[in-house]
Amino acid sequence: MAHSFDTFKVELIDRVYLRNDGFTTPRTARIQLFDARGKVIVEYALAAPIIPEIYESIGRGETVNLDECYLHGFSLTACRRFLILDKNTVVKINGFTARNAVFETAFNIDLSYGEFDTDTFTVDGSIFIGKELTFHSSTFNTNGINFANCFIKVDKFDMVMARFNDGEINFKNTIFDKGSIDFQDVDFGAGDVNFTNTEFGEGDVSFVNTRFNDGDVSFKVARFGHGKVDFHYAKFGKGNISFERAEFGTGRIDFRTVEFGKGKTSFNRCVFGDGEVNFEGAEAHHGKVSFRKSIFGNGAVSFELYHGKGSELVFEKVAFPADISFAGLVAESLILDACQFNSTLNLHVEECETLNMAGSVIRDIADYYTHGPLPKVKTLNLAGVRLLGQFYCDWETNYIDRLIYDQEATTVAEKAEQFRILKENFGNLGKYTDEDKAYVEFKRCDQKAILESELKGSFLKRISAYIKYYFELIIFDWVGLYATAPSRVILSILVFYIMFSFLYTGMELSGLGAIIPSTTDGATLGLVVRGFYFSVVTFFTIGYGDFAPSGLARLLAGFEGFCGVFMMSYFTVAFVRKILR
Repeated sequence: MAHSFDTFKVELIDRVYLRNDGFTTPRTARIQLFDARGKVIVEYALAAPIIPEIYESIGRGETVNLDECYLHGFSLTACRRFLILDKNTVVKINGFTARNAVFETAFNIDLSYGEFDTDTFTVDGSIFIGKELTFHSSTFNTNGINFANCFIKVDKFDMVMARFNDGEINFKNTIFDKGSIDFQDVDFGAGDVNFTNTEFGEGDVSFVNTRFNDGDVSFKVARFGHGKVDFHYAKFGKGNISFERAEFGTGRIDFRTVEFGKGKTSFNRCVFGDGEVNFEGAEAHHGKVSFRKSIFGNGAVSFELYHGKGSELVFEKVAFPADISFAGLVAESLILDACQFNSTLNLHVEECETLNMAGSVIRDIADYYTHGPLPKVKTLNLAGVRLLGQFYCDWETNYIDRLIYDQEATTVAEKAEQFRILKENFGNLGKYTDEDKAYVEFKRCDQKAILESELKGSFLKRISAYIKYYFELIIFDWVGLYATAPSRVILSILVFYIMFSFLYTGMELSGLGAIIPSTTDGATLGLVVRGFYFSVVTFFTIGYGDFAPSGLARLLAGFEGFCGVFMMSYFTVAFVRKILR
C-alpha cells in the first residue's frame, strides 16, 4: 500500500468502516497523499479505531490487530499513562499486526521498551509519519518481523538496542524519507536479515556494534543517501552477506573493525560515492570478500590493518580514482584483477600468500615496499600490468625473483612479461642494478618460452630449438649475463684463455699439432709456457709472429682469434653499458 509522497491530508468521516474480518469502527479515515506539485498520488479509506480502546486491549493481553487502520498519536508511552504504569515499564503485547496501516502524529511514534510476543510482528505496507519512530530497547519474541514495503517519513528512526529471536527480519522495499536511521547495538537474532531494495534516504545510517549473527544478510540494491553510513564494530556470523548493486551516496562509508564472519561477502557492482570508504581493521577469517565491477568515487579507500587470514579479498574490474591503501593487510590472497589505479596505491601488506595484480593499470605510484617491516608475500603476479606510473620495491630485499618464479598458475611467457615490466620500472626509477637483474630473468624466461613454443614442431625443429637454446644459454647467459656483468665477461675471458692454452699443450703432446718458434728465444720455452704464451697473443690478436701453429693448432688458433675479438667486444659493450648509465 505504501507510496512515496510529499504532503498528506486526513479527513475523518462519520461512516462505519467494515474490515474483511468483520472488525468495524464508527468512523472512516479518508487519506490523500500528494506529490511535490500538490497533485494527488493516491487516496485511501481506512478504519479509524479509538486509541484508548487499543490500550485497553493491550492491558488485557489481547492480540492487537491494526490492519488497514489510521492511528493518530498511537504510542506505548501514552499506553503506559493510560494503564497507569511506570514510564520505564516494559509493555507486553501478545500479538501485533498492522498491515497497510497509517501511523501519524505531530510528535513521536513511540514503540520503545515493548515486548512483542507473537508469531510474526508485521507492519507490511504501512506508512509512518512523525518526528521520530522508535523501537528503542524493544524485544521481539517472534519468528520474525515484517517491515517490508513501508514508507517511513520521520526525522529519526530509532531501533537502538532492540533484540530479536529467530526468524527473518524483513525491511525489503521499505523507503526511509530524509531522517537519520539508527540500528546501533541491535541484536538481530539467528534469522536472516533482509534490506533488499531498501531506500535509506538522505540521513545518517548507523549499524554501529550491531549483531547480525548466523543468518544471511542482504542489502542487495539498497540505496543510501548523502549521510554517513556507519557499520563500525558490526559483527556478522556464519551466513552470507550481500551488498550487491547497493548504491552509497557522498557521505563517509565506515566499515572499520567489522567482523564479516564465515560466509561469503559480496560488494559486487556496488556504487560508492565521493565520500571516504574505510574498511580499516575489518576482519574476515573465512570465505571471500569480493568487489567485482564495483564503482568507487573520488574519496580515499582504506583497507589498512585488514585481517583476513584464511580468506580472499577480491577486486575485479574496479577503477580507483583516489588513493587506496592496503597497508598492514593480512589475507590469504589479495586479488586486484584488471583494476585501474589512477592515484596512489599502497601495497605495503603485512602478510599475504598471493598478491595478484594481473591485467591492472597503474597510472600513479604503487608502493609495495620502501621502508619498515618486510611484506610476507609468497607470490606477486604482475602479468599483463600496464605500468604507466612507478612501482616501488627492492629486488634483493623483497626477493622479487622468488615472488614471480613461485607462481604456479602463470606460464613461463607470463613470467617473462612480468620481469620485463619490472626491468622497465627499475630503469625509470634509476635503480640500474635491479634493472639488470630483472633483465637477466626476463631473457631467461623469454628463451624458455621460445623453446617451449618451438618444441611443438617437427623432430628437426625440436633438435634445432635445443641447439639454439643451449648455445644462447652458454654464450649470452653464462658468459656475460646478457651483457649486464663486465666482471663475468672478464672471468669468462680468463676461462677461455686457460682452456685454449691447455688445448695447445695437449695438441703438442699428442702430435696433432705444434707451436713452432721462429726465434731462438722461443725455442727455450717449455710446452706449457709456450701454449699459454701463444694463446694470449692469439686471443688478444696481438700477433708478434715469434710462434707459428701447425696441424690442427692452425684451426684452433683461428677459432681462438675469433673468440678473442668476440669476447673483447662483449666486454666493451657490457662495460660501457654499466658505466654510461
